[in-house]
Amino acid sequence: MNAVLSHDGPAAVDQHLYAAFVAAMPKILNVAGYRFRRVPCPDTREDRVCETVALCWVWFVRLVQKGRNPDTFLTTLAHYGATAVHCGRGACGQERANDVLSRRCQRRRGFTVAAFQDLADADDPLDGVLADALSDNTSTPVPDQVQFRCDFPAWKSRLPEAKGRLVDMLVLGHRTKDIAASFGLSEGRISQLRKEFNADYAAFCEGTVGG
Repeated sequence: MNAVLSHDGPAAVDQHLYAAFVAAMPKILNVAGYRFRRVPCPDTREDRVCETVALCWVWFVRLVQKGRNPDTFLTTLAHYGATAVHCGRGACGQERANDVLSRRCQRRRGFTVAAFQDLADADDPLDGVLADALSDNTSTPVPDQVQFRCDFPAWKSRLPEAKGRLVDMLVLGHRTKDIAASFGLSEGRISQLRKEFNADYAAFCEGTVGG
């Protein structure tokens, strides 16, 4: 690092600075990899490790410009970088606190975002025409999408108010256990109603087409 600070010429300084950071990267990668080892998605885990490296590079350059030697506290620098990334900060700035897709917003307000199909209970999947229509399926023909937007509200309006609210919770992806607690029913009854709703909606659609 002393060579970085004393070498003549901006281009030479940049090259030595880059070389010094490359030499420090294994330690930064080890710290970041350990910090994010429990992130289940490998792509997300890799993104956070890379973001940690990028943030450490920004800090590394600033420290050298201030006459400091980052080599003497690389592990601490890497830990601070990983902590900042975990909290939603990156080399390009902080994640927005009001963006529902940002980890910062989700952590602060206590919720998560997932695909509709991922939220369905693994032991009792929401299959059939209702799940297919509510899933993100770009291959669904436009006429089918239009028909669903017309048929589903019409079908739901035929239901009693309590069952209509139960359907709302189902399509929003709430767990069977939570719905059962909200309506004072057993989980088995919720599963039974889900199947009844699927069958009734399918019959309603057939009757609409047939009519």
